[in-house]
Amino acid sequence: MKSTTTVKRTPAKTSTPKNRLESPLVQTGYSSEDFHLKVQEKAYALFVARGFVHGFDVEDWLTAEKLVRGA
Repeated sequence: MKSTTTVKRTPAKTSTPKNRLESPLVQTGYSSEDFHLKVQEKAYALFVARGFVHGFDVEDWLTAEKLVRGA
């Protein structure tokens, strides 16, 4: 006869992970959609100010996030 062992699994302790968007939203008071829109507008403004030079999209986005968080 084969012996079976029952393993009692307990739920893992859950902690609230810090979402990348959670922190700026708490700081700015914007909803997720509003925050994204503000960053998008600011990133485009940086693109225009650079003279429509391509290749800096990630840099513009990250800079825009910092600027929106600080505003």
